[in-house]
Amino acid sequence: MIYFLASQIPKLQSFSHRQRLQLVAEALELLNAQERITLNIIKLLLITPLFLLLVRFEGWSMLPWLLLAGLAYPILVLPVRHYFACRHLDQAITEHNKGS
Repeated sequence: MIYFLASQIPKLQSFSHRQRLQLVAEALELLNAQERITLNIIKLLLITPLFLLLVRFEGWSMLPWLLLAGLAYPILVLPVRHYFACRHLDQAITEHNKGS
């Protein structure tokens, strides 16, 4: 399943918005080195074509493309981050509940 927002992840439904974001961040911190490298390479592969497109424009004609890039970045990157975070959400929730 593709999750664009942390609120769409079933395991996080019972938490507030701030707690969801914190749990996703904690889950991403639990990634091992190989998973982090894979995540960063995938993100790089997703956003590189977008920035290569921006190189072609100059002056004010670049403004709409910059706005498009600003909107496209979270749409491209957040589902990948949430996919990797879902692998470690159980552990992050357990650690979060111990701290509360």
